[in-house]
Amino acid sequence: MEKVYAFVRILNATQRYDREYTYYIRPELRAKARAGAMCTVPYGNSNKLRTGVITSLADECEYPQVKPLADIFEYPVPLNDETLSLCRFMSERCFCTFGAAVRTALPAGQEIETRVYFEALEYDKTRLNDKGCFIYDYIAENGRTPESALVTEFGEEVSILLRSLAKLGALRMTSESRKKINEKKSLMYKLASGDEAAYAAENPESLRTEKQRRIVAFLKDGGVIGANEAEELFGIGRSVLTGLCRSNILEKYERPEERAYYISEPRTAKDVSALPLNECQTAAFERIGTLMESGEPKAALLYGVTGSGKTRVIIEACKKAIASGRSAIVLVAEIGLTAQAVSVFRGAFGERLAVLHSMLSVGERLDTCRRILAHEVDVVIGTRSAVFAPLDNIGLIAIDEEQEHTYKSENTPKYHARDIARFRCAHNKCLMLLASATPSVESFFKAQQGIYELIRLPSRAGDAEMPECRALDMRRDERAENGMIISSQLAEEIENTAREGRQSILFVNRRGYDSHLYCMKCGHVFTCPNCSVSLTYHAYGDASKRNKLICHYCGYVMNKPDVCTECGSPHIGHTGFGTQKLQDELASDFPSLNCVRMDADTTSEKYSHENIIRAFAQGEYDVLFGTQMIAKGLDFPKVGLVGVVSADSSLYMNDFRAGERTFSLFTQLAGRSGRSDRKGEALFQTYNPENEILRLSMTQDYEKFYKSEIALRRAVVFPPFCDIAVFTFAAETESDANSAAEAMSGVIARIHAQKYPELPIIKLGPYREGVYRLRNKYRQRIIIKYKDKSASRAFLAESYAEICKLVRKPVRADIDINPPII
Repeated sequence: MEKVYAFVRILNATQRYDREYTYYIRPELRAKARAGAMCTVPYGNSNKLRTGVITSLADECEYPQVKPLADIFEYPVPLNDETLSLCRFMSERCFCTFGAAVRTALPAGQEIETRVYFEALEYDKTRLNDKGCFIYDYIAENGRTPESALVTEFGEEVSILLRSLAKLGALRMTSESRKKINEKKSLMYKLASGDEAAYAAENPESLRTEKQRRIVAFLKDGGVIGANEAEELFGIGRSVLTGLCRSNILEKYERPEERAYYISEPRTAKDVSALPLNECQTAAFERIGTLMESGEPKAALLYGVTGSGKTRVIIEACKKAIASGRSAIVLVAEIGLTAQAVSVFRGAFGERLAVLHSMLSVGERLDTCRRILAHEVDVVIGTRSAVFAPLDNIGLIAIDEEQEHTYKSENTPKYHARDIARFRCAHNKCLMLLASATPSVESFFKAQQGIYELIRLPSRAGDAEMPECRALDMRRDERAENGMIISSQLAEEIENTAREGRQSILFVNRRGYDSHLYCMKCGHVFTCPNCSVSLTYHAYGDASKRNKLICHYCGYVMNKPDVCTECGSPHIGHTGFGTQKLQDELASDFPSLNCVRMDADTTSEKYSHENIIRAFAQGEYDVLFGTQMIAKGLDFPKVGLVGVVSADSSLYMNDFRAGERTFSLFTQLAGRSGRSDRKGEALFQTYNPENEILRLSMTQDYEKFYKSEIALRRAVVFPPFCDIAVFTFAAETESDANSAAEAMSGVIARIHAQKYPELPIIKLGPYREGVYRLRNKYRQRIIIKYKDKSASRAFLAESYAEICKLVRKPVRADIDINPPII
């Protein structure tokens, strides 16, 4: 039976109205109607056209009368059955709207643009006030007018007046929609097909100028040429081409042009893909291969020390997937790692490799997805969002440095790439391969429980040895006593490393120059007016950041003060340090060394990550220093020294995962050293050399750390022994945030007591967020500890739905499942 009804989800629906709506499919649209198709539908009392997605079709409907579906559009990157199911999964697990899930799963740059128009009807103007008469006369004089033009002419407030006039019957409001695709096109020219063109080609003397004769001669055998090529080859400008088009001798048309993301050439220093597998790698690959051949969804944890060759094993796993006619996705934790990873993987897969990450333009991402859909790609590599790559028949999804918090989205929908990978692997019946030297406690626990297959790489590849790690006690250091950042021992080792022709990496966990400024007379600290944090002093940067105080949360900027804004004292103190201050010390104390800084300030431009990493890999710099983006995954064979400038700044953080993150960070940092046949060293500057996490990091003893951490989490009930949902309430006034959190805490308790009394939960709060005020919003939160199962998800979904219904502006409510920082 023919399907004549469509169930549609509106893409911009709010949480409260996010549900399926039924529409009638007109006969002329039925051939294009399918689950996953984008459409426009009349919505609400005004019947304004809204963009939606068809989720399913039916041959009958329970309603006696439904609105007709307006139009159906085909996107270059469509929603297939897998992506449609994935959006449902995200909506249910991340508690987001279906539209938010769709916009995340599909690349931007393919949209349906809806325009609202108004036209004047016959109406008694004496019933209108002066403003109404003026707008009515304007539209009557100009005819059917788009609302955008009226807003431009008269301001935003005219929209309310227009709709009032439409309700009175003075104006008719209509909507139109069209497909809007972000495409780059080149203007091309060819010989026209008419008689004029044929005559000119056979009789060039009939053409007026030599330039006309040359271009027609070039095109007469069926060639084509672009405007830029015509200028370069023949010195022919657009005016000549335009004149020939007007004479019907040439024909112009637009040709889509692919925007390819810049990919650096494969490295020659160390081509990982060409290295033979050692005994441990071979054993690991054979176990991975067995899992991939099972024909069932599988998950494995590739646990190996830093430098053990996990990337080499992942490459072989990708090759195996391709050999069996399937594809692969490889995720890396940071954009800074992408450049080096791309070089390695391109050496193995050439042009069959695609890159997806947030530094690509909208057009580049869209064109890359088109390449994937055209089956021109076997392997996709990128950051978190690459997990949505529109590959079909996936054989492997590998997540490198799987413990990193960057795999968890901070924006709605707040998904974790590991959960998306698990869903896609289940759909494609393939392997999810997690890889790390310091796995997350949750992942290692699952491996110990047999949920993940645990595959070990216990030693470094080749002749490389683990680095020697030492704690440098800053309490008795002469340079430290004189206010210097780099201790005497670290300074000496930097010099020795450079003399040996090797390189150094220095890590500092803060960008900027000084952590904060304060008045030495009254104690006033210069803080952000929008956030409850101190401002960081930046000495360098472009004109907008140089010699400024900057908030790293909201971007607020102010000039560096000469006097205290509270008491007028000129005595301004500086506390703490960041990458810029380290830059000054390196320049003054090591003038013969070439040093390069890598942090968020120096990598904001396109290709900046790649340029810094390539230059350091080619030996143009002796020292690479920066923030966490230099800590993980990078492989520089000439690095013989890693220095952690201030280990203490990472040791004491107020979060239950603080120990895990610090252990991982220090272990990964140490692992950047000595990755060739020459042993390296890692030095940790600290005022607390006896700290347990620091000592375990220096011995690279993950399993001892894990045993201590898992015992603590079991005792206090933290993941993996529970899941955590965090409800957040934000408002511009403290009282609004507090009252909303208190009221919604009661709502959650009531729903649990009345409908889910048997469901074990632990409710904490409400209490303040760590950064209480952020971007001018005060924030309160409620924490729910629970075990993930259908009843728990139903309880959270019902609670959140009720909260969204009850909470009104100016309060904003949100929910996050297992956030990286609590």
